[in-house]
Amino acid sequence: MSQFTPQEIVQKLIEAGYTQVHIEEHTGINQSSISRLLTGKHTDPRLSTVRALEKFYLSVVLQEKA
Repeated sequence: MSQFTPQEIVQKLIEAGYTQVHIEEHTGINQSSISRLLTGKHTDPRLSTVRALEKFYLSVVLQEKA
């Protein structure tokens, strides 16, 4: 599990240059849900949402280190 909240993960992905649409394409999470996570309007996401974000975030981090 990540040390970051889902909101922090989305923010870090955006800072890395990914748009909400890119995140949607890589995770299967609706862009509107990503937006709500980012703005703090969605504070209790499903475990599957959290895992999808973590998986994508880790793949991005590993690519940057390679």
